[in-house]
Amino acid sequence: MLRKLLKHEFRATARVMIPLYLITVLLAVLTRATALWAEMVTFDGMLGRNFLALLSGIIIFGFVLALIATFVVAVILAILRFRSNLMADEGYVMFTLPVSTHTLVWSKLIVSAVWFLGAVVVDVLSLLALVANVEMFWELGRVFQEIADQWNAYYVGNGVAFLVECLLLFLVFCVVACLEFYTPLAIGHSFAQHKMLLSVAFFFAIQVVTQIVSGMLLFAGVPMLDSMDGWLNSLTPATAIHGFMWGSILISAIYGAILYCITIRMLHRHLNLE
Repeated sequence: MLRKLLKHEFRATARVMIPLYLITVLLAVLTRATALWAEMVTFDGMLGRNFLALLSGIIIFGFVLALIATFVVAVILAILRFRSNLMADEGYVMFTLPVSTHTLVWSKLIVSAVWFLGAVVVDVLSLLALVANVEMFWELGRVFQEIADQWNAYYVGNGVAFLVECLLLFLVFCVVACLEFYTPLAIGHSFAQHKMLLSVAFFFAIQVVTQIVSGMLLFAGVPMLDSMDGWLNSLTPATAIHGFMWGSILISAIYGAILYCITIRMLHRHLNLE
């Protein structure tokens, strides 16, 4: 059933995200084309130069907005889909499906994480389109070849592990980012009135509590780090980096698990559908 929910969710969200991705790529191409045109064409009059400057400014401004919008729209879409599907009238239908609440929530989380990842890929490719040329690819190929010639199994293994850790940390971050909105929505909609207002209030309350707890843990951890100074200095750079990455993943996962448990509990027992 999760597959069917994912298929339905992708169809509903792709109608917004795919056109946005295409617009971002198109604006990147137009920005590059305008820059090349400005290099090749010489205008004698002030009017021509002003027109080109105005056109370039509009396209660049639109491109920057599109880069930002790929993430902002993904966040807004994740919030709206969660609220409309599970908190509003559709919730009466969704909660009668032969699936668990966990499956319903995970269908939202997985789809949102995919669109966040897609936003990163599209933005990176769009930025590369602005500066990429044949010489650049030849130079990158030469650099990568030199790196490959000098790397041994130790560096290759650590490099692959670091990439996997970065991807895992990013996915965990995406899930946690969604849950930071899902949890206050679930809590706020457990009340009979002023649901959205209370959801906003609980969002800021959760952020404040998180910052306070983080500060307390950081303050308590400083003496511990001082006592471990000798051990930390004995670590190799690769070991230190891997330790930091896995520590970040673990802390984020614990925080996400707490938010997830609160969300599931509120949806299970205290949800007040509109």
